[in-house]
Amino acid sequence: MMKRFVLFFFLIGILFVAFFIRVQGVSTLPENEFAEPDAYLYYAQAQTITKHGYLPARDMQRWLPLGRDNRQLLSLYAYVIAYTYKALCVIFPKIMLYQVQLYAPPLCFVFGMCVLFLFLNKTHGALFAFIVILLLATLPGSVDRSSAGYGDRDAWCWMLGTLAIITYLWKDQIPQGRQRYFRIFLSGFIVFLGGLSWEGFGFFGIIILSAELWKFCTTETENYLKEYLLWVLTFVPWLYLISPAYRSGYGFSTHVAALMLAPPLALLVLRCVRYVCLKYSNRMRAHSRKLAAGLTLLSIVIALGYFFHQTNTFATTAFPFKESKLMKSVDELIDPIFLSWVYRYGSIFVLGSMGLVVESIRLWKQKGVLLAIALTFFAATTFFRQPLDAWIGSEAGNRLFFITLVLVPIGISTACLRRKKTEGELITLIAIIWFFLWVGLARGGKRYDFFVGVPLALGTACFLCTLVLCQSLVDGYSLLSLMR
Repeated sequence: MMKRFVLFFFLIGILFVAFFIRVQGVSTLPENEFAEPDAYLYYAQAQTITKHGYLPARDMQRWLPLGRDNRQLLSLYAYVIAYTYKALCVIFPKIMLYQVQLYAPPLCFVFGMCVLFLFLNKTHGALFAFIVILLLATLPGSVDRSSAGYGDRDAWCWMLGTLAIITYLWKDQIPQGRQRYFRIFLSGFIVFLGGLSWEGFGFFGIIILSAELWKFCTTETENYLKEYLLWVLTFVPWLYLISPAYRSGYGFSTHVAALMLAPPLALLVLRCVRYVCLKYSNRMRAHSRKLAAGLTLLSIVIALGYFFHQTNTFATTAFPFKESKLMKSVDELIDPIFLSWVYRYGSIFVLGSMGLVVESIRLWKQKGVLLAIALTFFAATTFFRQPLDAWIGSEAGNRLFFITLVLVPIGISTACLRRKKTEGELITLIAIIWFFLWVGLARGGKRYDFFVGVPLALGTACFLCTLVLCQSLVDGYSLLSLMR
């Protein structure tokens, strides 16, 4: 009981520190103003929703004379702000809509940190969990877009992405039953909310799908197909039916369906095909893993075909695949320089990368060496891009980076696609994929580095805990030698 009280006391203390840091700039803001221009869009939308209960089909105050199509916007964040304000007005009649949006980012971030701590405390222990949330609470890269006054949806999307992954991992902590189905439904519902909040939320879905694909390729039989079907049905059809952006998206919503809906449906088809093959063909049962590998390679080829076929459209609709003149003029989407990583993450971007490299070797031994080497070069060509380009040239640096984009998935396949699984393998795999996706995106846009805090903090915690373990072993060996 005492241990739980101390744990709760320290958790509340860190969460208070995190919130206190993020509200420091409120007093410097002029009345009814935000620290970021996009916040005014959501504020105006929330005002409209508060007044009418919904957004009109077109915003006639923008893009005159035709107005902007609100149906192509994923505006759940504005709805959350508006209806939270309406609910709080019942208890606090003097509260203003502006105040709700002002403090929404730090509240979302702190809540996500709390859930992350509870999960890591159960899977990795209190020390590991405290290191992770302490880093997230204090790192400048995790503070700016989650500060009071920022007002944009970044902290909201970060919270949803973190919760979606945690609830997905949470379900694997219990055997099959009602509670497991509830957790699967909860994970899918959070993905549904994320899909209505941001066009890039599909990258969080890809992290979960990568773990599902790993299970698909490492099992002999098709287990838990009903659970995966429930997860898909929780968000895929509803996103398609509710939002026109998923049915007939254009502009920045052109590829949102391909990113958010196509991958889970493709994996569902693969699992159904293998299920039918294993059920009705005795010959296939002896080659289930080869069948899974073949189906996976076929789906990857189709995905690459779509990517290269749509390359021209990425120039104007899907940064950062190919930058356009418009994108290059936006400050938050320019390539981050080396000093920006230092200012925002200090030495943590180095320690976090080293931690994931060391964890790859610790978990997968010799089979993890290729992955460790690939992650090392991937981190070097991203974080040290500027000094590396000055040394070998930007073209050679970009080629090396694209080579690592191929080597990291190959390294993951070499390390993870084994019959014997180790404890903690799934969590480490998700951390590496999270690191790979969001750090790769952040290489071409500063705004995306807000989402790399979690894998960097996890990697740093792994590295520090490994050092503590090694030091304990050395001290124990020294003590043993003295006793002899």
